[in-house]
Formats: sequence, structure tokens, C-alpha cells
Amino acid sequence: MKLIHLLCIVLLLSGLSSCSPKAKIISSWVDPSQKEYSAGDILVIGLSRSEASSKLWENVFVDHFSRIGVHAMANHKVMGRVPQPDREAVQAAIQKAGASSVLITHVVDVTSTTYTHPGTLHFEPSGFYGGMYGYYGQTYRAVYTPPVDSTRTVVRLESNLYDVASARLVWSARSEALNPKLLRTDFDRVVGVLTADMKKKGVLR
Repeated sequence: MKLIHLLCIVLLLSGLSSCSPKAKIISSWVDPSQKEYSAGDILVIGLSRSEASSKLWENVFVDHFSRIGVHAMANHKVMGRVPQPDREAVQAAIQKAGASSVLITHVVDVTSTTYTHPGTLHFEPSGFYGGMYGYYGQTYRAVYTPPVDSTRTVVRLESNLYDVASARLVWSARSEALNPKLLRTDFDRVVGVLTADMKKKGVLR
């Protein structure tokens, strides 16, 4: 019985650990007419209500691009601030950076769902009493594991890469992060899958 109790705890913990942060691509697209396209110098713009998040998005992208030999610039470092997401601000940043491509990333949706994992109840024998057959019965101790609530949060993002010269969309992807805590590691996971997809699609050379 104690073994069963232990297994219940292990299974519960395993279920909770499955809620650890994850990131994946939902969909991605590349312009088929841009087979010879090379991103060149990329200006990275992270759009967010949080200035700290905008800067972190941009910095993490720049770091990941640097690891694969692609030169990129964080918008907040080019402009010295996080500009308003309007046409004039983007054009000013492009001109100042001398970028040939622009990558814009922003959150499009956040959903949270709370799940209740039901508690468990089982009984462990605590002893027995002798009877006329040497065994009369057993008393049992109830072992109860209370219900556990867990929240599943999904953040969906859209990332678009534009060619500056033609102003055309070259590559686009939607991604999602599961249970992000807004830590550097969460941003790394998302950016990692996005840059891998860009490389796979041939827009990073």
C-alpha cells in the first residue's frame, strides 16, 4: 500500500512537471519568389507594452543571430529608446541602422486555463487483531492526497521579416510558449525555434 501511495505522488509530480515552459512553431511561411534572398543586416524590433520585454526580445534575437554569424541590431540600442510602433519611427530606425531587413515580433494572444487535478484516497493497513481463526480483521488508515490546481498559460507570438528595399514580407511565423515566466530562458526558447525556422527556410545564410 505504501508503494501505491508513493506511485500516486510520483505520477502527480510528473503531471505537474509536464507544465514546464516549452516553445514551438505553430505555422511559418516564406515568400517562394525570394529563393535567393539573404537577410543581411537585420534590425530587430520587439513590440510590447512592457519596455523591459521589448528590450529583452531584441537582445535575445541579436544574441541568437550573432551565434550563427548574422549581423543584427536591437532597435532600442539604435534609437536609444523603445519607439512608438508607427511607420515614421520604424523608417527612422531603419535609416539610422542602415539595415537591409527588419524583423518585428509581437504578442498576438495570451490564454490561461486552470485545471484541477483531483485528490486521491486509499487505505493502508495499520494492524490486525486475532480472532477464533487467528485473524479477525484489520484496521485501516486513510491516506489522502488533496486536489492540486495548475494553470496552463499559452502566449502566442507573430514574427515577420521584411525586406527593406522592396518593403515586402519575406518570412512570417507564429509561435507559442507554454507557461512562460518572462525569464531570459523563456525568451531563449522562443527565439531559438524561430531562428532555426528562418535558417531552415533559407532566409538566413
